[in-house]
Amino acid sequence: MSNDDHEYERLIQPIEDQMMRSVWRITRDPDDADDALQEALIKIWKRLNRIKRHPNPHALIVRICINSAYDVLRVRANQRRHDELNTIASNVPDPSPSSEENITNQENRTEIFQAIEKLSQNQAETVLMRIIQGLPFRDIAQALGCREATARKHYARARNRLTKLLAHLAPFSS
Repeated sequence: MSNDDHEYERLIQPIEDQMMRSVWRITRDPDDADDALQEALIKIWKRLNRIKRHPNPHALIVRICINSAYDVLRVRANQRRHDELNTIASNVPDPSPSSEENITNQENRTEIFQAIEKLSQNQAETVLMRIIQGLPFRDIAQALGCREATARKHYARARNRLTKLLAHLAPFSS
């Protein structure tokens, strides 16, 4: 009988059932329990000299089994989380527009700017300052050299005219 066989019979064999029960109580899955027990046995053989010198080697071996069971559960939980994230990521549509959408968007932009060119100069400037630059009417009025109410009126008239000129672009026009 080899030294390894002797150590197995002395340290492991008497508590094999206890080792398996300890692992099973934690994992509650036959495959996970087998994996945890195998991992524990590997750790035990790697640390055999330290285990033999331990005042209570059986308790240490059971502790190694318990830790291996928790390690297996952590790995499985991380794998599930990773798989869930990949599933979620694969179900999220690509936010970037397709080449067809890019062409359509460019064509729409061109049409919108052509429609703005058809407005009076004050209306066109008001729309561009309000929509593109996001300026408040007070600043628009100051830039145009008119009152704020007049700037609002230019903007309202421009929107009405653009609505008519661009009605064919509206997806749900009635």
